[in-house]
Amino acid sequence: MLALFRIDFRLLHYQTSQIWPNKLNVNMIVVANDETARDPLRKSLMKMGASSNTDLKILTVDRAIAYLNDPISHNRRIELLVDSPKDALRVLDGVEGIKHLNVALMKGGPGKTMVCPSLGLSPEDFTDLQAIIDRGVLAEVYVTPDERPVSITKYL
Repeated sequence: MLALFRIDFRLLHYQTSQIWPNKLNVNMIVVANDETARDPLRKSLMKMGASSNTDLKILTVDRAIAYLNDPISHNRRIELLVDSPKDALRVLDGVEGIKHLNVALMKGGPGKTMVCPSLGLSPEDFTDLQAIIDRGVLAEVYVTPDERPVSITKYL
């Protein structure tokens, strides 16, 4: 069961490895990111930062989709982390039944518009987030479990 589906450019860090799993009783964290899954150093660093109370899988997006569709994953409480709306859209297209997305942290930079303190969006991000909404997914902006969620539509 998917307890949290989150866009966070940092992927696994203190908040996603400690705070969210404790708050939501998560027993599996899945990092779905092609670059990280193929980078032994990054994988090793993430594993060091993971909680000992939670299992961790670092997979390509396609392998994460396969895992989420495998009946074995249905017995887990999963926190799924991606780093972009593009990857979130890939997951949504590959896994049925996802109805909620936490749009948490997307860094700014050249070609991006800071729509709020935690979200820097490129033109492609705007398009992908609109496609997510068009699929009937409730996409909300909040960084911590104690924040009040705000619909992403406010920023599109």
